[in-house]
Order: sequence, then C-alpha cells, then structure tokens
Amino acid sequence: MKNDFHDRVAAVVVTYNRKDLLKECLNALLAQSYPLESLVLVDNASTDGTHDMLRDGGYLDDDRVRLVQMDTNTGGAGGFYAGMKVSSGMDVDWVWVMDDDTIPGSDSLAGLVEASHTVDQKASFYASCVYGPEGEPMNVPNIDQSKAPNGYKDWYAHLPQRAVRIADATFVSLLIRRDAVTRCGLPCKDYFIWGDDTEYTMRLIRNYGPAYLVGSSSVTHMRFNAKSLSLRQEDNPGRVRMYRYFYRNNLINRKLYLGKGTFIRFLGGAILTSFGSLGKPLGGAKFHAVWQGIGGYLSERKKFSRYIADQLQNGAGEPRSGQ
Repeated sequence: MKNDFHDRVAAVVVTYNRKDLLKECLNALLAQSYPLESLVLVDNASTDGTHDMLRDGGYLDDDRVRLVQMDTNTGGAGGFYAGMKVSSGMDVDWVWVMDDDTIPGSDSLAGLVEASHTVDQKASFYASCVYGPEGEPMNVPNIDQSKAPNGYKDWYAHLPQRAVRIADATFVSLLIRRDAVTRCGLPCKDYFIWGDDTEYTMRLIRNYGPAYLVGSSSVTHMRFNAKSLSLRQEDNPGRVRMYRYFYRNNLINRKLYLGKGTFIRFLGGAILTSFGSLGKPLGGAKFHAVWQGIGGYLSERKKFSRYIADQLQNGAGEPRSGQ
C-alpha cells in the first residue's frame, strides 16, 4: 500500500452512549498507517460517561482531536451535519465519516486515499467495504446501473483498480472530497436517523461526481443487529417507533432521486407492511410507525426539498431558510 500521498484528511465520528466502542474506534483511527490531519468527534449528549472516558484516556489532549459537544441527541443525521460543518471549514482535502461502532483496519484510510489517486480524479467520495462482527456483509451500497455509450452497464470499468462505481452509500467509512461538501452542502439534519446518508450521497453523485466502493479498504461495523433494516422482523419496541423516520425519509429520497415508479412501489410496500403487522407482536406500534412516516412525508417533503435546494445553491454554509 502506497503511503507517499500528501492528502490531508479529517475524520468525523458521531457518538451516543457507546463509550467502549467509541474508544476502540478512536484508537483505530489514531493508529492509521496513513495519518489523520484531524479528528472531529461529535458527542450527541451522551449520558454514559463518554466525556470522562475521553478525558481520562487522553484523547482530549491530542492536538488532532476536536470535540463537538451537542446539548441534545440530534440523531446520526444531526451529528454528521455538525461534524461535517466543522470539518468542511478545515484546511483538508477529504472528510472521512463514520459512526462510533465502526472499527477501521490499520490500512483502511490508506486504501481509500490510494484509490482517490488511481481510480477517478473527479469522484465525489470513496466507500470502504463494510463487514459485521462475524465477517458478514453490511451496509452494502447499490451498484451504479448507468450504461456506457454502447448500451452495456459499465460498473466494472475500474475493477483492475479494485473499485466499483456505486449509486449511494451509508455513513460507514466514506472518504468525501471536501470540495464536494463545499459545493453540495451538508446533510439533512432533521432526518434524525436513517436515510440521511442515502440522500446525501445521491446528492453528491448527482451534483458533483461519481462514487466508488474500494476493495482495498474495509472496516468492521460492530452493530448488534447485523441484519438489514426490516420493520416486519423488528422486535425492539424502541426501534419500532424510530421507523417513522425510515418511512418518511425513504419516501422523500425516492421522490427526489429515484422516480415515480420506485416511489409508488415503496409506498405500496409500506402500506402492505402496516396492515400485515396487525394482530402480530408489536403490530399496533408498527402500523402507527408506518403511517406516521407517511404523514411526515406529506407534511415535510417541501421543507426538505427547499433545504436541499438551498444547500446546493449556497454550499456548506448555514442555509438561509434554516432547518
């Protein structure tokens, strides 16, 4: 792995009440073979002793670490908004984003930086391959299905460089070009959870440049439930309530980026899920979460559309219309 590049990278990590995983994440970041320029840590008002761990562990004495302390839990979306707002104002070339339960390998950043020099100089971001605690695939992005001039899909054009062009990604180890953040603005912080990363990565791809999954960079996502999101299979009452964001945000994303057909199919599936849940464990809560999400889409879609348009017009500064 080459280490003779001079790109400056600021990592952004969002944490909430996972101090043990956060410690493992920070140790892995600060020990990268390709060194970080800085590390922006957003603490979403943790109550588990996170700040004591940071102080006692010496992280706050590290000149590379900048703590952004939130007053309330703003969710992953609000945390990444705050962290990327800070990092986009730094003198760096790239912003490397991840959750506190993401554990990079020692060469994860080196693989991403090398890809940025060998794959596509116009790319908006590069994504690591993500695996769960048992080596299972997680957070797998969708492959870009665009076609070459001869009509064939050309997603494998960069396979010799161990990279595949993708259509979206999650905030689990993305190396985002800082200039792309400056041009396209910040994530939708009021998404709170789920879908904010999908919207933002599709925004970057549409308005800045293509994105790639990098085979030479991998991370471990230490999520307790390593399965893909499914309200039908969800058995945690707290998470069931959160699915209102999942449905609202996904409806907005499909309407904005993926076309009427995809939107209608997702909406139809959501309605079937709501009625199919009745009479089953947590059925009432699941029914309510779906329809809260649909109602949220109907009442808030214009607000988010205006916000995204404003970000694209004004860049990473605070939007004039507010959010």
